[in-house]
Amino acid sequence: MMQTELIVYLSDLRYVEIHCPHCSTKVTLDMENPPQPSAHRLTAAETAVQVVEFVPTACPGCREVYDTAIRPSVTYFQRAYHSLLAIPKSVTFRGASSRVVDEKT
Repeated sequence: MMQTELIVYLSDLRYVEIHCPHCSTKVTLDMENPPQPSAHRLTAAETAVQVVEFVPTACPGCREVYDTAIRPSVTYFQRAYHSLLAIPKSVTFRGASSRVVDEKT
């Protein structure tokens, strides 16, 4: 058996999808969209920094709160994505495909 490798240029990536483990709702976020200013009322600590939102805190389908690791991780990935867009063909993502190919000899 042979496992295929998947290679994706940064310029070919655009969307990230978050799956809700409770109701299976999928939220697709456009990495090219700039984060939006926070809609909630700012606390005194938050007024010192710009609060922006890219990832919703809860699933829009069932309103269950997402795992707390999702929001900062996807936000950091979006920031890295924007900083690397100046050199999109110079950055690739590589990984093994989840498909296994049966190689006949």
